[in-house]
Amino acid sequence: MMLYEKIRQGCEKYHKHEYAYDGAYGRYIDDKDQAKWDNPASLDYAEVKRLVGFLNEWKTRMPSNDETIRRLLNNLKTAVPRLNTLRSATLLDANLDETTKRMIAVCFDTIAGSAIRRDGVQVTVSVGTSKMLNVAINPELFVMWDGAIQSGHGPMNDAGDGYARIFLPKMQAIAKRAVSEVMDKENLFLEAAIQSFTERCENKNSLAKIIDEYNYARFTAGML
Repeated sequence: MMLYEKIRQGCEKYHKHEYAYDGAYGRYIDDKDQAKWDNPASLDYAEVKRLVGFLNEWKTRMPSNDETIRRLLNNLKTAVPRLNTLRSATLLDANLDETTKRMIAVCFDTIAGSAIRRDGVQVTVSVGTSKMLNVAINPELFVMWDGAIQSGHGPMNDAGDGYARIFLPKMQAIAKRAVSEVMDKENLFLEAAIQSFTERCENKNSLAKIIDEYNYARFTAGML
């Protein structure tokens, strides 16, 4: 079975068995105040609390106490303007050069260091940060991960360096290979090949989200 076929199979299994997760994903995308993410100076407590609520629907165990919300709000106001320079990029066309990878890594770690448990201990939320990058910043570019997905594509550390320098470029290579296969096998140009993926996805999610569904089905849920 070719890679593009495995990705489609993983996507189908994800939507069949994990529809509750995708329902929460779709609701958050629809409900978020996009204008505040476009203009991060206007981000507020309520918008960040909504984001944390979504993360916990996805069982990321993100602390939701007042101190965490306020620290996360402050750190997002620092990181999002830099990340928004990639708003028009997609997983296929993003130029992941050294400067860009360094910027993503720094922003990732800034966001990931926001969480404070109720007992006052700081915790790193690597999994939650990857989800924030996707749903709040750019669903077309940032692929989510969890511990099983990291291990499946490892070795890599679970900080910004591992995400930006190893994981995201690997996901880009996978996406490019799969789309190239579709172009060849279905005799399609690039845009039509991408659409062939997204149109077959039950919720017509982005290619970056579909790659996540494949990763989840393969490594997290063991369905492939």
